[in-house]
Amino acid sequence: MAKTSKVWFAGANATNWTESTICKAKDLFYLAGLDKCIEKDDSVAIKIHQGEWNRTHCLRPEFVAAIVEEVKACGGRPFVTDTTTLTYHLYNNRCTGQLAMEGANRHGHNPASLQAPFVIADGFSGEDDLRVELPDGNILKETYIGRAMYEADACINLAHAKGHPITAFGGCIKNFGIGAQSKRGKYQTHLAFWGDPEDAIGYPKVNKESCRGTECPYSKMCEDSCPDEAITVTPQGVVIDYTKCALCYSCQVTCMFTGMEGIGFRNEYFPLAQIAMSDAAFGCVKTFKPGKIGYMAYAVDICPECDCFPWGGMPVVPDVGVFASMDPVALDTAVCDLIDKAPAMPTSRAEELGLKPGEDKFKAVNAFTPRIQLKAAEKIGMGSMNYDLVVYEPELNPENISKWQIRKTPMTVKPMRQIFKNHHLAHEFLPFRRESLPSWLEDWKKFDPTA
Repeated sequence: MAKTSKVWFAGANATNWTESTICKAKDLFYLAGLDKCIEKDDSVAIKIHQGEWNRTHCLRPEFVAAIVEEVKACGGRPFVTDTTTLTYHLYNNRCTGQLAMEGANRHGHNPASLQAPFVIADGFSGEDDLRVELPDGNILKETYIGRAMYEADACINLAHAKGHPITAFGGCIKNFGIGAQSKRGKYQTHLAFWGDPEDAIGYPKVNKESCRGTECPYSKMCEDSCPDEAITVTPQGVVIDYTKCALCYSCQVTCMFTGMEGIGFRNEYFPLAQIAMSDAAFGCVKTFKPGKIGYMAYAVDICPECDCFPWGGMPVVPDVGVFASMDPVALDTAVCDLIDKAPAMPTSRAEELGLKPGEDKFKAVNAFTPRIQLKAAEKIGMGSMNYDLVVYEPELNPENISKWQIRKTPMTVKPMRQIFKNHHLAHEFLPFRRESLPSWLEDWKKFDPTA
């Protein structure tokens, strides 16, 4: 029987100083023992998903900076990092290191906001990587990790919980299994060149009955989307030269993003992609010594689609909270369980499908259950789906209130007392000019349309 791992959780609701999601994330960092991952002067990778250009629901820089601050407090030297992507759509912001840095800066992931460098882990073109052997992988027997991830002494896997149209769900496993892979690693995880190209699992599937060919208003975009010039659009539909296709996803995603259905995937691809992603994630885990990776996830803005989309759909459920653990499988399992227990968000896809608390939200929204990736990760030894959930509620007291503020000394003690001593901003302008008070104790009601 698999071991049982501890997962710490704090809910998203807040009614006082101590219950800010940022304050609770800092508390969980220590309660879950993530500080034990870091030794003095360790280079610490904080792995995030930076978000696509025009994405509105990715991790806010404050959520990341909160963890940067604690890594520094533990003596570590943090850098925040993500990798380049495959082409994957016509206007992809992250397919080169330069564009990725521009996009990260637009989202606020920069040294000014984070107080740490932002590094593209696999370099300018996504080729700065290291091959990792996976002899025990379910599907993959090797993968390629961004070099900066490999060179770091320790890591905080700081995930944003959300859906994904291919892998159903993205959490800590996806943050490594796709997000830490170089371009070569992403080709591996996307199952490129697996099987006969005419019928291979990951290659574009042309839906002849749906493809409008040159009558499609996006036919030129379809052709232009392919960096290998493997696509020709004819009056009869799309023709793909599979000897040129390198499985970058660009034609499928461009078709999907424009609302068309001419090019897609075989249904069998989706569960296999989840399994391969878990293999690749374990490849990243293997590059660190035991005990040098801590895992956290913010389950907020839980959209049906990934942060790689250039928009943000209505979240499937309300914000759930923040999680921390030393076990990525247990953490992702807990996140999925609590998302499933939550009610559907009004006007969301989950509400449209009539989903109730307790139903598998991402299986309904994205066709396959995310438990596939969890089971695959458990099988190869990355962690356990069995967990004890420790619900944390911070105590409201003076010490906890001051603990995570910008300064421990109250502003009213210093510097504001000194400022008021020199020139009291209110007293200098007395008496204020205004109407007399007594009548307004009743007259304000004239402005209340509900009275």
